[in-house]
Amino acid sequence: MSFKSVICVCLFILTAACGWTPVYMKNKQGVSVVDETAQVRVAKVPEETGRILVRTLNSMLNPDNKDVSKKYELQIDLSETLNTDQGILGDNTATRATMRLTAKYKLVELGTNRILLSDKAYTISSYNILTAPYATLTAEQTTRRRLAELLANSIALRMANYFKGRQSS
Repeated sequence: MSFKSVICVCLFILTAACGWTPVYMKNKQGVSVVDETAQVRVAKVPEETGRILVRTLNSMLNPDNKDVSKKYELQIDLSETLNTDQGILGDNTATRATMRLTAKYKLVELGTNRILLSDKAYTISSYNILTAPYATLTAEQTTRRRLAELLANSIALRMANYFKGRQSS
């Protein structure tokens, strides 16, 4: 056995001994967190950024695209702020913009309408304002798409953590 293999086995044993388990691992009842998150219906969010967020969340919460009945609904209120007062040149021209996406979301149990989880997440990034308007528009759209995907990742991880906590209790 190579040195790297021994190290990997030792690390696995150490993490298993401390009670750490991967999120995707099935519990004693044979249910994984992904089985739980697949039961989340993501409510529609307006605008293109909202559609990107919803599409990305759906693929993260239900990666195998299982056809299961939905027990929960994830409702998201998405807002965007854009600050273009950065990198001001001598002629008062802005050269840098910062965009922030904020999502206030809640996980609602269908049938009872009980709010199981309510939280807020945000992502922030910046891009250059160029002399070519099309290049600036493309940079803005790319930043918006990237922020929506990062926000979806953050929310999906929070959902996985929530369901993992429910399984262990």
